[in-house]
Amino acid sequence: MYDQTTTIQQFLDAAAARQPTPGGGSVTALCGALAASMGEMVINYSLGKKDLAQFEGTLRAALQRLHRARELLLELMVEDQSAYTALTAARKLPPGPERDANLPAALLASIRTPQAIGATAVAILEICGEIVDFVNYYLLSDLAVCADLAMAAVRCAVYNVRVNLSDDHDPAERLKIEATLGQVLSHATQLIQQISPKIWARHAKGTPPK
Repeated sequence: MYDQTTTIQQFLDAAAARQPTPGGGSVTALCGALAASMGEMVINYSLGKKDLAQFEGTLRAALQRLHRARELLLELMVEDQSAYTALTAARKLPPGPERDANLPAALLASIRTPQAIGATAVAILEICGEIVDFVNYYLLSDLAVCADLAMAAVRCAVYNVRVNLSDDHDPAERLKIEATLGQVLSHATQLIQQISPKIWARHAKGTPPK
């Protein structure tokens, strides 16, 4: 299992290899974790600045939320591997009671895990939106990286849900999940469309006075 103790080289080699995990789901979770880490860096460079003292409480709360998001996404990176392994094993079972008992649960886990990844990435975008107007000017490009990586994680999480959703034999459940996916993607799109212009509008004003 590839987790936070895995080296970058080991993870990349494993992701590139002809093996099922770590795959797109784990890479998506890692992308989200990287987004959170960039947001944390932006805030850490904003804390303690005299001109941002009035935002200290907001920044510290946002920092805690981003750190929790990063930790959760690393957990989901592992969960995705477990979910895929369980789903593959269930699909290989011959038709019968054992397969009928294991496949639905394995399929649900393979849907719920990327859903959680996407929801966490949206939360990262929401935090970006809350701090974009006042964080350290010199870290605006890093905030842009945070936001765009989070947006990418949302999109990729949606892909990972949809690829497994096609195996769900309950039409009503499929429609319900698809509707939720649409709402998540729409919300994330609205957020990035608000955040990015704000970042570059602040940047265009030039270096703030010392």
